[in-house]
Amino acid sequence: MKRLKRRYKWSSTCGEVWTLMFRPFNEHHLVVLGVITACGWLVAKACSKWDPRRRSWLGRSLALLLIGYAATVYVQKGIAGELSWRYALPLELCHWVMIAVVISLWRPSRLLSEIAYFWGTAGTLQATLTPDIYSSFPNWEFIFFFWSHGGILLAILFLFVGQDFRPRPGSVLRMMVAINAYAVAVGTFNALTGCNYGYLCSKPCMPSLLDYLGPWPWYLVSLELVALISFFVLDFPWRIHRRRHSSSTPHGIA
Repeated sequence: MKRLKRRYKWSSTCGEVWTLMFRPFNEHHLVVLGVITACGWLVAKACSKWDPRRRSWLGRSLALLLIGYAATVYVQKGIAGELSWRYALPLELCHWVMIAVVISLWRPSRLLSEIAYFWGTAGTLQATLTPDIYSSFPNWEFIFFFWSHGGILLAILFLFVGQDFRPRPGSVLRMMVAINAYAVAVGTFNALTGCNYGYLCSKPCMPSLLDYLGPWPWYLVSLELVALISFFVLDFPWRIHRRRHSSSTPHGIA
């Protein structure tokens, strides 16, 4: 019975069910983080050795991996009768990152690749380390979460090593404008429907970065600062790269 209580938890605030409880950095979490890291190494290794045609094939395979996730999750939830417009619409930030990265894998786009890199690395990576899920492996919630988030991170890596993507000057400003446009659009939808897409109306039940950013609505203001700092940090190495490239380019040559 003691073992059962350690592995299962009754939650009255986040859905009143007995569930195989997920704990950040438990054995299942560490294993899946290791698998994602190993797959990232394989993607980088393949792109360093393969010709452009095979790299293109790999990129589209990653896109199909994410499309397969979306199709599978909707089919599974539909069969289980769990589809609801209140939480099943593609309005989470990670969903928009997924759409941007899938399009970029098929038809490279600088703007969409920037969205994938900045939003995906700042948001998806944090979500992968502190997941808002209740159930551990082998629950479908666990599998779907890391299927999507791991796939996004691998796809972002591919944009760099397989497509030679590099952020452009002004990318931080563009990403701040874009993410605020997302917040306004999805926040308006939340206000009209009572939903909580993007956690714009309340924090997730599981521990996350938002717990340290103050109560609602002030944590939204704190998130603005976190996003700005994160984008600057993500752009910093590429800013140095651009300056070095510019200083090594002879004057008069674009």
